[in-house]
Amino acid sequence: MFTGKAVKLFVTVAVFCFVILYILQQSLTYHRVSLFLQDPSKKPSRVRNHLKLQNAKLQDESGTLGSNTATGILGASNGLELQTPPVSSGETTSNPNNLGKQQTASPPALEKRPRLPKALIIGFSKCGTAALRTFLTIHPDVVSPIPEVRYFTLYFSNGPEWYRKQMPPSTKDQLTIEKTPAYIMTNDSLRHIKKFNPKIKLIVIVRDPIVRLQSQYAHEFVHTDPSRRPPFKRWWNEKPDDRRIIHFSYYARYIRQVYTMFPKNQVLVLSEDDMERNPLPVLREAEKFLELRPAYSDDMFVFNETKGFHCFNTQSELFPRVLTLVQVKNTTGCLGGNKGREHPEIGDSYLQHLVEVIRPLNEELFQLIGKRFQWDNFEPEPSTENTVSQNTNGTAN
Repeated sequence: MFTGKAVKLFVTVAVFCFVILYILQQSLTYHRVSLFLQDPSKKPSRVRNHLKLQNAKLQDESGTLGSNTATGILGASNGLELQTPPVSSGETTSNPNNLGKQQTASPPALEKRPRLPKALIIGFSKCGTAALRTFLTIHPDVVSPIPEVRYFTLYFSNGPEWYRKQMPPSTKDQLTIEKTPAYIMTNDSLRHIKKFNPKIKLIVIVRDPIVRLQSQYAHEFVHTDPSRRPPFKRWWNEKPDDRRIIHFSYYARYIRQVYTMFPKNQVLVLSEDDMERNPLPVLREAEKFLELRPAYSDDMFVFNETKGFHCFNTQSELFPRVLTLVQVKNTTGCLGGNKGREHPEIGDSYLQHLVEVIRPLNEELFQLIGKRFQWDNFEPEPSTENTVSQNTNGTAN
């Protein structure tokens, strides 16, 4: 039998060996963890495959990785999140989600987010501003909010960040345009615009003033039974020189105010009548003014005899894209809503009085902007030549 001393010695040796084995095990575990942190591929294949599956699910839900960071979930079982620093356009980065494979980061220029507008359609109401905005958004480099934001008339105190949030997402290379035709009507709005961005580009669209009066009448009584509508002449107070008529017809007064705050090379004046006759030249003029790449094709529009204006060509290769961007009728390609409302008739005598009152206002406009428009109600006088949207010899006031 073992003596007491022998038993005591055996127990001591056993405890010592156990302690040595425990220390060696902990050291080996620490070594394995260190190797994994240096090289994630050392992770057992079963765990790596599980992590690959989780990463694939994340990419399916969120799309490609953002351009600023590429975030992996390797090490998630240890509560770790690995991040790589931001990369610039065109650089490649080792993406932890792909276990070290090289992946091209998304260019920052393709990141979509709301951006402040760099161009505005500021007037005039009932002059085709909605149609112009619609046609411009067909360009792949243009985005625009559909409702009138009215930031510079009603919500300027909300600040530019509020304004930005009203805009649709766009890439860095796209141009955001906002349309509110009331902007041109007050000096306060123009001052707000200048304070916001003194280099912003402004588009103004006008039309035959008498047709505009008819359009305003049709708008006012669109929901009124025709038998209950007042005669056009009576609604305008029967006086061709009435203030309301001058207010609607005196384009030069408001455009002159724009010119006092912005240089002329930042302002483009177009005619809705020209856009109805043939939208393509008008859009190409706007395209050049906005410094956009050429994108409007000759087969985009066709004249609709029933409507009396141009509509999108339903046979054009571009038409499927048009349907995703604007509200048009599938069969005709024509804009819906207010476009094409029937205008009231005007008696010859009253029409002649209107022409006599408004013609001098038109001439003032043409001299101011340096070009003239062909308006059906104002046939050129014998001394006037070349009336179709050409430059005039007079200098702007």
